[in-house]
Amino acid sequence: MNIFMKLVFYLGFLFWGGGFLIGFCHFFLYNGFGNMFEYVKADNAEINYEITFLNKVEITDITYSYIVNKKLYESKESISNSAIERRGVHIDEIYYNSNLAFLSYVGDKELSLKKAKTEMIISGIPFIFFFLMYKFADMDKWIGIYTRGEYKSSKKRQ
Repeated sequence: MNIFMKLVFYLGFLFWGGGFLIGFCHFFLYNGFGNMFEYVKADNAEINYEITFLNKVEITDITYSYIVNKKLYESKESISNSAIERRGVHIDEIYYNSNLAFLSYVGDKELSLKKAKTEMIISGIPFIFFFLMYKFADMDKWIGIYTRGEYKSSKKRQ
């Protein structure tokens, strides 16, 4: 059981830590720490809009493609209509990273930064929880509780 618990914690570290790392990379690549990367407006972008409703919230699904150096890049973004109106996002403007052309965003860089921050928070909180449990919890006690004493009794026999 002890090996199983270690495996659960290591998988939790990998999953939640990986999610946090991905969010942090997105935040960095979308210039969250300053203007390190240049984003250029895609003049040849083809944009398709589709309005859907999710839990009574009107969402615009934006599917777009653009060509950079004779290579086609495609992506999809979903933005709620209230965010479009509140922020004044120009959903007809696509920007891509001049160095990494597969990185792109619709209209407003702040929405991409907000998504990256959300990724970091959603993944970071469980990661911290797993870390604190691994570091400070009495594993033998909790294993004994959840195995109804079977672990403790087998430990005494050895």
